[in-house]
Amino acid sequence: MTPFVRASWFGLLLVFALPAWAESVSLAGPGRVRLRAEYLPPKEGSFGAPAVVLLHGCEGMWQRGRLGERYAHMAGLFQELGYAVLIPDSFGPRGVREQCRVPPARQRVSASRRADDAQWAVAWLRQQPAVDAGRIGTIGWSHGGTAALKLAGRQTEGLQVAAAFYPNCTPLLRQLRRFQARVPSLILMGESDDWSLIAPCRKLAERDERNQLHLVGYPLTYQDFDVPGSELRVRRDVPDGQYPGQGVTLGANPEAAADAYRRLFKWFARTLDRED
Repeated sequence: MTPFVRASWFGLLLVFALPAWAESVSLAGPGRVRLRAEYLPPKEGSFGAPAVVLLHGCEGMWQRGRLGERYAHMAGLFQELGYAVLIPDSFGPRGVREQCRVPPARQRVSASRRADDAQWAVAWLRQQPAVDAGRIGTIGWSHGGTAALKLAGRQTEGLQVAAAFYPNCTPLLRQLRRFQARVPSLILMGESDDWSLIAPCRKLAERDERNQLHLVGYPLTYQDFDVPGSELRVRRDVPDGQYPGQGVTLGANPEAAADAYRRLFKWFARTLDRED
């Protein structure tokens, strides 16, 4: 990555980027479901661009009828960098609004099902003329972060890199077959996160025999640390977490978010940038 490109990437962290243009699309999904998604094509005139699939959290893709801020922000940044971006909605087509308030055992849409969705999303991107079918990555948040890691453990043609913000790593530790990431996978989370605990992710990284998992933890940092403008608060309607029944802590940490974004973009560039 050239110094100019590196400086441009870091400069993008200082602005709140919104997608310049997004198209609502429908694509085939597992079990004959039709997935709805927002597609942001690469910059006009681009051909053979890298692409990224963004996987929403347990709150769903939409907030108050608009694309969630963290997804809009990330999509805008990647589109500015020349990527195509696809954000599939795993909940709406299945009649689910959100799952944050639902105990994991009762959730209708599992992280494994969402990894299925992501595989179909990757396959859809590979068919787009503007996209390089061999340069695709995925990023997920919380429930979507777990799905992104599950996807990283599968053989998915075209998928080259993955990243997860504050995933729940416990289900991956409990798999009958030991989880191993097949592509470079970055995990970004707060050391103080009392919803998605960092300890299981540390154990997962320690068991990584292929040296594909890289975990970064931020001290005194909670879940949603990357959500622009969010204030520190306790959410008491969440049934799981470190202290069941007492709620979980959420809140932005701008310094951690800036570092996480810097690491994220470097992680993707190292894998998906062409050697021109």
